[in-house]
Amino acid sequence: MKQEVLEMGDIIEQSPLGTFQKVVMFFCALVIVFDGFDVLAIAFAAPAISEALQIEKSELGFVFSAGLAGMMIGALILGPIGDKYGRRNAVIGSVFIFGLCTLLTGFVETYDELLVLRFITGLGLGGAMPNVTALITEYVSTKHRNLAVAVIFLGMPIGGITGGLLAGQLIPMFGWSSLFYVGGLMPVILAFVLLIWLPESPRFLVEHASDNDDLLRKIARKIDSNEVVSDTSVFAHHIEEEKHFSVKALFLEGRARDTLLLWSVFFFNLMVAYFLYSWIPTLLVQAGYDLSQATITVVVLNIGGAVAPFVFSRLVRVIGTKALLSSCFVLGGVSMIAVGQLGSSINLVMLLSFFAGFFIVGGQVSLNALSSYMYPTHIRSTGVGWALGVGRAGSIIGPLVAGALVTASFGLNINFIVFGGLCFITAAASFLIRNHEKKSI
Repeated sequence: MKQEVLEMGDIIEQSPLGTFQKVVMFFCALVIVFDGFDVLAIAFAAPAISEALQIEKSELGFVFSAGLAGMMIGALILGPIGDKYGRRNAVIGSVFIFGLCTLLTGFVETYDELLVLRFITGLGLGGAMPNVTALITEYVSTKHRNLAVAVIFLGMPIGGITGGLLAGQLIPMFGWSSLFYVGGLMPVILAFVLLIWLPESPRFLVEHASDNDDLLRKIARKIDSNEVVSDTSVFAHHIEEEKHFSVKALFLEGRARDTLLLWSVFFFNLMVAYFLYSWIPTLLVQAGYDLSQATITVVVLNIGGAVAPFVFSRLVRVIGTKALLSSCFVLGGVSMIAVGQLGSSINLVMLLSFFAGFFIVGGQVSLNALSSYMYPTHIRSTGVGWALGVGRAGSIIGPLVAGALVTASFGLNINFIVFGGLCFITAAASFLIRNHEKKSI
């Protein structure tokens, strides 16, 4: 019997967004929910930890940055590992690492223990994001890519919002450790669920082995139940071993300029985003607001970040990513500066925090989608991972700079002027990228 040779890419591109793909999307979103919760748990608990462990507020910057340093290294290492050994394995391992270490953080008794555990937690947090991004974008068609990324990264603000709401309830009643018990146990359970239910990327399978046609046939049938895939069908494999697991490939075939610009955009935007995540509660408490108002402000920030990606996924099709992202970061800078100028009113601070989250956090989600768009399958996790890894360097520096400004007692205003100004650099670097996604309607 004559064998039918199929292209997995064609099946995915020609299929609607089906139930099977939505299930994969759901699992990816859950990973990001717990990622977002565990990233921000330290910020919500910081004032209580500072008091309980007698940590100076200026030293909290090192605690924040220890986790972010781990996230940087995790993205740089586990992103390429996902390209070599599979997105599925890298995601499950990352979730287990950050879940277990978050759980153990609830038991720390010293500053040094806190630093070490936040660093190891960061390794898992940093490895999860690039591999989840690569996995979901390889399960959907090009026209659904931005929507799929928006859906899964909705998990980040959901995790942040949930963390903020739980922090306000759990910490006063049960102490700061309780937040880490909850934030650690849930992803550990999720890791075992993923071990059973999370499938591997079909595009990854096509490029990494020629003896997995049975598995690919099952995936193809689940992606499109109307697709006639016979038991004798085989798939066109595109195995190029020398290209796999190669950071050098990010600079080949005309990609060097855009790779460096993308890294710059990630660096400055994550520097600003993690300043917001890490320091808003402490800065607002220092400015005279109570902790409940400060945590609600972070919730509002995350609501803005949750709404924006869905708006942007539509706008990308209308104006493309170049105009969208450049405008987005300019408006984010304006919002940041305005927060500092109008900080005497908590209602205005919350409103402007919403817009800061909308443009800066929402813009980061669109950046994640753009980084996936810019690189082919065999280096996609590496490309996304290294962009995030370089960005994490900015996210490490951001809290440290803010800590120095706090120590110097420059006040709320100067913090937001400094970090708002960085948004304009982000906008310029974004504008100069050549390989932007073009408008499609």
